[in-house]
Amino acid sequence: MKLLPLGMALTLLTAGAAFAAPSSPTTTATAPAAAMPAAHKSAKECKKEATEQKLAGKAHAEFVKKCEGGK
Repeated sequence: MKLLPLGMALTLLTAGAAFAAPSSPTTTATAPAAAMPAAHKSAKECKKEATEQKLAGKAHAEFVKKCEGGK
């Protein structure tokens, strides 16, 4: 009868240790900024840049399209 509580205590200790053990690293390290793709700008920001560069017509539209695409 005294072995039952002892067995239960050992089971709880080993189960607790299994859950408390650090898991394998599943998170990846963040890539350096140079390897990250360029962030896409909003249409508003791209249009503002095109206006500052004094682009008009087709050149303005092409610049905005490329700018929004992150190129």
